[in-house]
Amino acid sequence: MQIDMFAPEKTVHSVSEITAMLKKLIEQHQPFQNVWVRGQVSNCSFPRSGHIYFTLKDENTQMSCVLWRSNASRFRSFLRDGEEVEIQGKITVYGPQGKYQITVSQVKPLGIGALQRAFEELKQRLTEEGLFDPAHKKQLPGFPGKIGVVTSGSGAAIQDIYQQLNKRYRLAEIVLHPTLVQGEGAAEGIVHAIQMLNTRHDIDVLIVGRGGGSVEDLWAFNEEVVARAIFASRIPVVSAVGHETDFTISDMVADHRAPTPSAAVEHIVPDQYELFGRLEGTETWLRKIILDRFAAHKTQLQEFEMRLSPTRRMEAINQLSQRVDDLETASRNAMERRLSDSKRDLQAFAHRLNALSPLATLERGYSISRKTDGEVLTSTQQVSVGDSIEVQLAHGHLVCRVEELDDTEKD
Repeated sequence: MQIDMFAPEKTVHSVSEITAMLKKLIEQHQPFQNVWVRGQVSNCSFPRSGHIYFTLKDENTQMSCVLWRSNASRFRSFLRDGEEVEIQGKITVYGPQGKYQITVSQVKPLGIGALQRAFEELKQRLTEEGLFDPAHKKQLPGFPGKIGVVTSGSGAAIQDIYQQLNKRYRLAEIVLHPTLVQGEGAAEGIVHAIQMLNTRHDIDVLIVGRGGGSVEDLWAFNEEVVARAIFASRIPVVSAVGHETDFTISDMVADHRAPTPSAAVEHIVPDQYELFGRLEGTETWLRKIILDRFAAHKTQLQEFEMRLSPTRRMEAINQLSQRVDDLETASRNAMERRLSDSKRDLQAFAHRLNALSPLATLERGYSISRKTDGEVLTSTQQVSVGDSIEVQLAHGHLVCRVEELDDTEKD
């Protein structure tokens, strides 16, 4: 047997290597990174992990799909076996099974029935959570200075808002945060606009809405993320979506619902012409009160003037002067009584002090003996025979010499 020395050496790959090569080729192919696929949902699975797995099929083939937990709650109600949907996502390869699948980022139901079921399910869930409870509704300001608006920057809604505000209340200012209000990315744009306006401290109220449209056109305002952003808003929110008969989840969770953007302005700001009328009425009322007061005081002054003739005026002045004299006399008498009482009290204190004075004791015949150095003598032990002492009398004093000591105490 002859071996061809120049035959190429074969390369043998493992299953994992082939799968990895296909995964790399698919995930590096840019068109596969963002695809829209239409089909019928089947084999839906909702494991405890929170992810959703399902199959999307048409009459000829099928493909696997996965919706990660981070997005699953938004689209859970759309995914039922048999539903027609459009999904957006990127094509990837699931290595352990060696199959390709779509990692889903968006789900769009096809047909009014699916949308209505999704609407009712979300409505029920948010009702149970209390997002529609009137206790959470914030009061709208009476005279807003700045009004934040979340809507399309080029739609009819913002023009209607400007026109209505100019007509009703020119003191308010519009702060527009433009965003998509339908189609892909609309819900995320509305949420971002609400959150950004909430970072400001000069916005008094928000209008979130758009003009009318089909159920599909208005669907961004039925998204759960939008409802939760409205509920979390620190600023009061007025939802103004669609025409008179259109209701959305945003209408239910907002602090106030207006049927149109123009009506939202009517609910938020007062009518300036009505205010002018009220001011004019108040001015007329105040003017009448002031004039009536002036007239009443003028009449009262005239009555006083008529009752007090020149003679009676002088008599009144004299009476007042006499009253002053009476008060002066009374004050003088009160002062004299006070001085007399004080003098009497002083004399009494003097007598009491005199009674306690050593001089009074001397007046009764007693004396005080001292040594020549001033020490008061209270015992014979303090002196010796021959010592000189001084004896203090009531009037004058004696200089004596001790001739004899007697230590006997007398009773």
